[in-house]
Amino acid sequence: MQKKEEYRQISIEGCKLIGMGAHGKVYRIGPDEIVKVYREDIPLSKIQAEKEKSRKALILGLPTAISFDIVKVGKNYGAVYELIDAESTEKYIGRSRENLDRFISMSVELLKFIHSIKVNKDEFPDMKADHLKWLENARELLGDDKADRIKGIIEEVPDTETLLHGDFHIKNIIISKGEPMLIDMDTLCYGDPVFDLATISNSYYSFPRMAADAATGFLGISVEDADHIWQQTLKLYHPEMDKAELLKREKICRILGCLRILDFGKRGGDPEHRELIIRKSLEFIDSLM
Repeated sequence: MQKKEEYRQISIEGCKLIGMGAHGKVYRIGPDEIVKVYREDIPLSKIQAEKEKSRKALILGLPTAISFDIVKVGKNYGAVYELIDAESTEKYIGRSRENLDRFISMSVELLKFIHSIKVNKDEFPDMKADHLKWLENARELLGDDKADRIKGIIEEVPDTETLLHGDFHIKNIIISKGEPMLIDMDTLCYGDPVFDLATISNSYYSFPRMAADAATGFLGISVEDADHIWQQTLKLYHPEMDKAELLKREKICRILGCLRILDFGKRGGDPEHRELIIRKSLEFIDSLM
C-alpha cells in the first residue's frame, strides 16, 4: 500500500463540477477522466472501502465506473475514474422539461435493476438492522409509544438479500451517453426496497420541506420538481398499487426516512441545523402516525 504522502497531487482549478454527493464532489479533469474529491474529514480508509464497493458493484453489473487511482487534491483525497461523455443530472434536466420525466423513468428503471440483484449478506451492511439501530438512537426523542410502533413497522418489513443503493438521488447519478450512471457506492447495502424508497423520500420530499434550499441549493432543482420526482418515482416503482395502497406505502417510506434523519441530527452537526431537522422530523412522524 502507498504511504499517504506518496499519492500524487492534482488540481481541479477550472474543472467542471458534474456531480455532488454527501461525501464529496465530482469534477471532469480531462476528456475521459473524472475525479471524486472527498470532504477533508473523510479518512483514506473510507475512500479505499468505497473503491472496493465500486469494484463489487461493477462485477454485479451496475452502471458505474471503477476507480483506477487515488490522488490528493490540496488537503483532500480524491478517486480518479475513467468516464467519457458524462454530464450532471442537473444540467441534463435543465436542458428541457421533457428530460425531467425522462430522467425519472430512467432512474426508476435503474433502481429496479439494482433491486433485481441478490447479494451475499456477508459483503454488505444490513439496512433493516441499521434502521433498528437508528430507532434506538432516536427513542428518547420519539418517546416509547411512537418508538415501539415504528419498531413494529420495521419488523414487518420482509427480510431479503436484495441489493440497495442506500442514497439514491440525482446528485449521485450522472448521465453518460444518455444513460444514468451511479457515482457513489459508499452506501451500498442490502434489504427490502422500501428502505431505498425511504431514503429517496428524504431527498425529494422531507428535506426540501424542512428547508427549501435543500432542493434549490443541493439538488439544483425546485421544491416542486423535487416533489414531482418523488411522486412519480413511487408511482412508477409500484404500478400495481391503487391510490390507497400508494398512500400507505408513502407513509411507511416517509416514517422510515424521518427515522434516518433523526439519527443523523442526533449524531452532530451545526446546532441550528440539527434543531430544525429534528423538530421537523418529529412533526412529520406525528402527522403520518
